[in-house]
Amino acid sequence: MLSDAYDLFWQYQDTYLAGVRNALTAAGLGLVLALMVGLLVGMVRFTSRGRLGRAMAVYVSLVRNTPLLVQVYFIYFGLPALGLTLSAFWTGVLALTFNSGAYISEMVRGGLNAIPKGQTEAALALGLNQRLLLAKVLLPQAAPTVLPAVTGQFVQLIKDTSLLYTIAVLEITKAADDVGNETYQFLPAYLVSCVLYIGICVVLNLLVDLYESRAGFSKHKRA
Repeated sequence: MLSDAYDLFWQYQDTYLAGVRNALTAAGLGLVLALMVGLLVGMVRFTSRGRLGRAMAVYVSLVRNTPLLVQVYFIYFGLPALGLTLSAFWTGVLALTFNSGAYISEMVRGGLNAIPKGQTEAALALGLNQRLLLAKVLLPQAAPTVLPAVTGQFVQLIKDTSLLYTIAVLEITKAADDVGNETYQFLPAYLVSCVLYIGICVVLNLLVDLYESRAGFSKHKRA
């Protein structure tokens, strides 16, 4: 079986490599956009107790209590109903952003809540407004706690891209399925995808560990 998988990979390497490229691109774009969403939502939830804060809490609860696959389908079929049509790839990126943004927001909020209250009180006593308090005092102190978890989220996003197969995005799982349908060798085809996922995730975890070590975050565990 291993030899069959090896032969399939070299025979259909263009398909598999296209899947790897699309998976990495979707995960990378999803992480960048989710960081923007997560920072905004996390800071709003940390600072606001009003309607906006409650609305952000509903968003986070909605994401955390529904499967990602349901969210992918909801966005894929819901956007055209609202008159907005995106390609399957960008629909997938949007779904990854919607999902990861909620989890990153909780990482941000948790990092901010971990800072002693005295830091906030001292900054306010010095006359800093809310924006400067977050930018100059709280976020820099929360970064060592938040960043390791966020970098680990990229590895999770790589695995989550497998669900984009359901909306016909050519990622690693879809590549394996296409090869299996063409050759009828499903087990070797999916074995190749399994090896690709393991290889990518192991390399990314090593890079993340190296980054954390050099940045001085090694004492903080990733989620």
